[in-house]
Amino acid sequence: MRDLDKPAVVARRGVFAKPTLSGSWVALLFWWQALTPTLIPRSWQIQVFIGAVCLAIGYGIGGLIGRGIQRLLERSGRVTGDAVRRGPWIVLTAAWLVALLFGATRWLAWQNEQREFMGMEPVVWPDGVLMSALSLLCGALLVILGRVISKLVAAATQPIHRRVPATVSVPATALLLVALGFVLSRSVVLRALTSVANAIYAPVNERTTEGILAPESPSVSGSSASLIPWATLGRMGRDFVSTATTRQELALFHGGDASLADPVRVYVGLGSADTAAERAQLAVRELERAGGFERKVLVVWVPTGTGWIVPKAAVALEQLHRGDTAIVAVQYSFLPSLLAVFMDAGLANEAGIALFTAVREHWSRLPPGRRPKLVLFGKSLGTAGVEAPFVRTDASSSVSNLVTQTDGALLAGPKQSNVIRSQLTRERDPSSPIWQPVFEGGRCVRFLNRYQDRPASNVAWPGPRIAYLQHPGDPTSFWNIEVLWWPPEWMRPPRGPDVRNDIRWFPLVSAVQAVGDFIGQLGPPPGFGHDYSTEYVKGWASVVPPDGWKDADTERLEHFIAYMPGDDSEQ
Repeated sequence: MRDLDKPAVVARRGVFAKPTLSGSWVALLFWWQALTPTLIPRSWQIQVFIGAVCLAIGYGIGGLIGRGIQRLLERSGRVTGDAVRRGPWIVLTAAWLVALLFGATRWLAWQNEQREFMGMEPVVWPDGVLMSALSLLCGALLVILGRVISKLVAAATQPIHRRVPATVSVPATALLLVALGFVLSRSVVLRALTSVANAIYAPVNERTTEGILAPESPSVSGSSASLIPWATLGRMGRDFVSTATTRQELALFHGGDASLADPVRVYVGLGSADTAAERAQLAVRELERAGGFERKVLVVWVPTGTGWIVPKAAVALEQLHRGDTAIVAVQYSFLPSLLAVFMDAGLANEAGIALFTAVREHWSRLPPGRRPKLVLFGKSLGTAGVEAPFVRTDASSSVSNLVTQTDGALLAGPKQSNVIRSQLTRERDPSSPIWQPVFEGGRCVRFLNRYQDRPASNVAWPGPRIAYLQHPGDPTSFWNIEVLWWPPEWMRPPRGPDVRNDIRWFPLVSAVQAVGDFIGQLGPPPGFGHDYSTEYVKGWASVVPPDGWKDADTERLEHFIAYMPGDDSEQ
């Protein structure tokens, strides 16, 4: 009976065995690097996640290095004894104790310097204590989990190792596991996660926010005069159409004697039609019914993943033009953008192409003197859908395609992977930085932010105008997969004003930190990170300014909208 139990005991000892020396040293290095600041200030909870993952990765790498060195020593007959090894373990233990104490202090200093710059509440010393203790504990648990997985893999591949030499079987097994993991992640895991996400968010899409009622105005979707039933709009669509700016709200800014109009808001939900093309055609018919083609400005709006329309961006446009506007949007997903970008990949592009093509086809048949200004808007994932209809082989041809078919575009917080945005950045004028690229002197396209919003003021900007709202510290615009193995270009000088000089690249660690930045990108106040809620007035005034509009008017409207409820986060 003891013989039968022996393998289990050995397995348990293997899983909970003493840490390796090499693994612990590299784990310490990775854990320390994980404390360094990045684009977004981090809470202690996010830092625990980052520190634990980096510790486990470092331990695994260090363990592999140590195993390789041990085998070389064994082959040469040079095996170190316990007495020799005791010294390095004492040094390692002392190093970890110092790192945990000093690391907590240094992390607090880094975070609070960044938070003070952005006007955020500071983190306090208990946060540092929790961060140090829990990141070490969670990292140790991840190491144990890794050992369990390693032993399961070893047991499963043992028959192969008995028949094939280790020099062949080990790399072959590693390649097989990588390939198997890739296939499973794409076919099984992704499908399972998509099913779970759909089960969670589909019911949310069917709900109606408390206090939201079906509109009475015929100028918006979901009303009794609409072609689109209220029940099919989805939660985000119902929020959008029921909160259209009223004449009373317009009068609060422009005065009661001003010439005002009821804004047109057209929204087609996922339940309103079966395909993207059908939803786009329905949107055009609804737009025609509501009088959208008779307004001064018509915006093709590509929403974020859930179908969310940025409230302050919509209100800024409507107030700017006294309600003489029309916004048309089509929902393509009900998943949050961070999930939709993986699970509903390509749907934003499909929706953007279908909607713009359908709207422009009808718009182009109107007499030139009766056409509204045709512009586009998108934020975050929506910017990919805005760009999609106009992508060509290089920046010049893409921009030419956009300005010849539209009267302008406003894109806020563009994704780093956006094709046209990448072309503009890659082909920018040599004297301009990556965080605010200038293309062809700013003749057609400009990148605006809170620091230098007129980098090419000596060049005329007659229109059509394309404006990107892009913060130097927006993770959506600057982190990408290449950070795994190469330092990003935005870390080179001159860095953006939001980017601290003590941010540094470290392989693998920086990639984990980037995940933390994506999680917390809406944490900083407006004007930082991925929050553009104070900049939509300036953006619209740059792209489609009303006649006689002045900078003082922009400041006054910004102040007016700043006190509206709501923020820039996807609901």
